[in-house]
Amino acid sequence: MLDAVLNAAPGVRQTSPPDLPTIRAGKHWATQASSSSEDAVLVFCPAPTTSIEDEAAWRLLAHLAQAPFYQRLRVELQLGYAVFSGLRQIDGRTGLLFGVQSPTSSAQQLFAHIGAFIGKLPQLVRDADLPDQANALAAQFEPSSLPQQQRADLQWQAQLAGHRGDHAQTLQRALSNLDTHSLLASADQLISATGGWLIVANRPASAAVPLSLPER
Repeated sequence: MLDAVLNAAPGVRQTSPPDLPTIRAGKHWATQASSSSEDAVLVFCPAPTTSIEDEAAWRLLAHLAQAPFYQRLRVELQLGYAVFSGLRQIDGRTGLLFGVQSPTSSAQQLFAHIGAFIGKLPQLVRDADLPDQANALAAQFEPSSLPQQQRADLQWQAQLAGHRGDHAQTLQRALSNLDTHSLLASADQLISATGGWLIVANRPASAAVPLSLPER
């Protein structure tokens, strides 16, 4: 149904893959000035490629990390009231997004806590029942139960990433193929910022924060 609607829409179908933003490995800090007295940090960690295998791995990592991230930073460390993590797709690029806003901790401290949590992702992978978690996540992309708007968004991001066909079903197959070894390899790539980390904060980076490029 979705393909039929798109085929009937005005315009010319794009047949060649779109140009994606260049991947810059390493950690890159950007400052967005704010008048708020509270510090806030967003960390976006894209997958190193737009392959369906990387997307599936990043989605499963996000699935495993969501509850433990909130538990660690909001409940245990009590850093602030705005703590979240999840998967985001921006211009066809899949990535994990972590965010914290705090009235008591500095942006540098928040970034350090986020980085420390990311460093523990391999242990989350080892402790998880991966087949069960992958099946639970794959069930969310069952075409018959996927809301039309969500399916359209998923297909649009797949188009931006250069994928064709029914992306939901392709993603389900990729999730079923993940195992501990492959997911640990993906976690290591995330930790080493192979796909680049974009850190956006309302305070400048300090000299104590190790970055690959100067602050911009």
